[in-house]
Amino acid sequence: MNNIVADPALEAQPNFESDAYAGWLNALVNAGIARADALTQMIDGWRRERQEHMDLWQEQVENETCAERELEERTRAERELEEENERREAEKKKPKINDFDANTLVADVLVPRPSQFALQKIKNMEYVELWYFSPDGCRDAFDSSRSSAEDTFGLTKVDGFIAFKPVSSFKASQKALQDHDLSWCQFNIAKTSFLVHIEKCAWPEKHQQALALFFMLITNHKHRMRPQGEKTLLRYAGLVRREWHDCLAQNQGFNIGIFNGSLYSTLSDDICEAERDEGIRLVRLLIP
Repeated sequence: MNNIVADPALEAQPNFESDAYAGWLNALVNAGIARADALTQMIDGWRRERQEHMDLWQEQVENETCAERELEERTRAERELEEENERREAEKKKPKINDFDANTLVADVLVPRPSQFALQKIKNMEYVELWYFSPDGCRDAFDSSRSSAEDTFGLTKVDGFIAFKPVSSFKASQKALQDHDLSWCQFNIAKTSFLVHIEKCAWPEKHQQALALFFMLITNHKHRMRPQGEKTLLRYAGLVRREWHDCLAQNQGFNIGIFNGSLYSTLSDDICEAERDEGIRLVRLLIP
């Protein structure tokens, strides 16, 4: 049935004695029904039909109201879902800061901060020279950060977003030294800072322990006080640590915490031979 376009309760009763209903009235009278009874039948019939329309109208209104309510509820739910998604996206982009213990003081000793280049290497668990963790390396990082306002900026990806960062923070320092070129004091300080930073970056415990043992065996080696002992140990430390990272990258890692005496002896012989050759060369230069 088609929808009713207007409320039947508002319809006025027709005048059944008018010319518009004369044919219907005459048909009833000709059928032997008194005129007054015929008019009553016509009025009763109209009222019954009107009541049916009113009942249908009420049902139609309720259905439309229910449909509108469902549409409003669905629209509200979609709007709330969209707002929740927008809130979550905004929360993802919002800078995060961790909580702190109100009863904890700053440490008595602060470890010098190396350059962003070195820290990124540590974060990626890649090889980086110990010089960056030495006092000279940290001082160079501090001096570079003070001049970053005049530095050239480049694009980098940070937490899924493209950002500008000083180009110097991506680059290795031109002042960086190989591990074997460090002084014994620089090496000793740098390796301690290095171990602190790999712990902060949550390197695997197995790797941290192996590196800690590696450095301990070198700094406490019995040959340290021999002529060229420290030089040989620094050479061993630099070569072995770089080889360790290279092998890890190829999934061929070895235990760096086990000291290889044979390799150390070979390096010691090479250094002694090189110094002997240099001494002979200098003597020859002095002989007329």
